[in-house]
Amino acid sequence: MRRRQFLTMAGAVVLTGCTHSAPATTTAATSSAPSALVATSGAPPSTSAPPTPGTPGEVIARSTVPVLCFHQLREFRADDSAYARTMITPPPVFTAQLQALRDGGYTPVTAAALVDHLQYGTPLPERPVLLTFDDGSATHHSVALPALTDFGFPATFFPMTVVLDKPDWLSSDQLHDLDRAGMTIGAHTWDHQRVDRLTGDQWAIQLDQPRTQLAEILGHPVDLLAYPFGVWSQEALAHVTAAGYRAAFQLSDPQDTAQPLLTIRRIMPPPTWDAPTLLSHMDSDF
Repeated sequence: MRRRQFLTMAGAVVLTGCTHSAPATTTAATSSAPSALVATSGAPPSTSAPPTPGTPGEVIARSTVPVLCFHQLREFRADDSAYARTMITPPPVFTAQLQALRDGGYTPVTAAALVDHLQYGTPLPERPVLLTFDDGSATHHSVALPALTDFGFPATFFPMTVVLDKPDWLSSDQLHDLDRAGMTIGAHTWDHQRVDRLTGDQWAIQLDQPRTQLAEILGHPVDLLAYPFGVWSQEALAHVTAAGYRAAFQLSDPQDTAQPLLTIRRIMPPPTWDAPTLLSHMDSDF
């Protein structure tokens, strides 16, 4: 898809593109070792043995932590389709869903903490949950950040890099704000292409370049990816690894039995879910 075609269609892609027909932090980790175990500058070298990564089977067995995926956070508009409205969360509904998590005893965790838990078995608080936001809507800064700050919740944001600094999308400065507030930033490809359809030099454009660009903006490595449409393929997993990503998030397909860290599951709570429905899905879907 050419740049000018994408930028005229970006809003439509976001509302129709982050799902498919399957059933429905501080900062990103900079090392494959657990984030809590990374030595700080000036600290004496550790004499303990490095942690042992779990087997794929052990990672899958630990993959019971709910991961929620949100998109635009705004009021409905007259021209929003019925389908689009399943992926648009009005701000009062978003706040109510955060309150439901608190009332339900859930503790949001960082993406690094979740990946450490999956890979190494490091402990998490009781009833952990990971909150994620796809595409890079400006509402992630104007709506999500204040609400998350009020609740004291960390979250992870996956912007497309093609839309950065465009009207109605996150700016580089807003990414800095999210990062400084303790949020994690990951990649969501350059322009929201399905990774199961990439060929040739498209891999570098969609996977390598966004990771490099985000690292340059933030001043530290970025090693998490969310697949557009939630779609992945076996071929894609090798390219995701080669691009330097530690973990990647899909939607609700079963995890890959050989590389479960690259196929972490998420669900998208629609705005029609009240508190009991949201908590019920978090219990039953993971």
